[in-house]
Amino acid sequence: MITKGRGFAAAAVPLVAAIVVFAGGAALAAAGPDVARWKAAEIERPDNPEEAAVLGRPLALAYGDGGRLYVADALDCAVKVFSRQGRYLRSVGRKGNGPGELVLPSGVAVSEGAIVVADKLGFRIQIYDDGGRARGGFKVPFPPDRVYALGGGRILVTANPTGKQPGERLLHAYDAAGREIWNGMEATRTADPISDAFRNMILVCPGELADVYVVRRSGDRTIRRFSGAGRPLGAIEVDERHAFKRLAVPSGRGLVGLEGFCWAAARDAGLFYLSAPDAVAGRDLGPGRTVSVVDGGGRLRAVIELACPVHRFLVAGGRLFAIDDEGDLRLFEVGR
Repeated sequence: MITKGRGFAAAAVPLVAAIVVFAGGAALAAAGPDVARWKAAEIERPDNPEEAAVLGRPLALAYGDGGRLYVADALDCAVKVFSRQGRYLRSVGRKGNGPGELVLPSGVAVSEGAIVVADKLGFRIQIYDDGGRARGGFKVPFPPDRVYALGGGRILVTANPTGKQPGERLLHAYDAAGREIWNGMEATRTADPISDAFRNMILVCPGELADVYVVRRSGDRTIRRFSGAGRPLGAIEVDERHAFKRLAVPSGRGLVGLEGFCWAAARDAGLFYLSAPDAVAGRDLGPGRTVSVVDGGGRLRAVIELACPVHRFLVAGGRLFAIDDEGDLRLFEVGR
């Protein structure tokens, strides 16, 4: 049984405000001889009768040892833990400003037996042990968006700067004591704040060697790779068959052209999964249902058509865990 979310659709934030005008853009190329169509069979989830199992505003997913799925729920101020089959297990954290409490959890990662949570409106990172007990944390000088494990107790935190201040960075790495050990990717800063806010949205895919891959959600089809120490390790140009969706956005300078590239991204077994944004009501961009499977050289290898648009997802062991447009958890088995 799929449990309906509470208030997610109304609270969901599009790439840009609703004043955006959809200006067209090439569709994803149809699968051909060198582009397969992979199937995504939906898996029925078990009935979860607990009230705590209902997702209010799920913002981030993480997958940990033992096949457990962790969902950061901003409305309930908690991280909700599910089995690989979608059975609700428990919740971590609660609303508040004290130790182990959360104001707006926006990101979650699992690192060496610890659950790490980005508390966006609390301007801090909260850390729990595997049993959900608070084990400390630290403040950060910006509202943290997402958090990722780099190994060795190091944590990568992303920011969503608007570009209004010079020198803002999108990536910040900290050690276990909360000391910043490196930062990278300077935010775009131009005369147009709407364009800057759009361009400074990024997605991060952890690699296998404590490295990370960074995808901009708009205006750039390059996937950038960084080591766990912040060293640039190269870039991947994504196949043009995963096409931009173009927008014209009203601003103080008239219409500003923007190019939506990727709504959500994941990586598993050396392959990237990039979901193309889609038009919403003909005048905005929102989550799509088409996922491009791209190899390490940037070549489009396959296309997956999901049964519903998905806001965010991750892929682990051939299974795709997603949050749909209603804020529900959906599970798909991906077959070639």
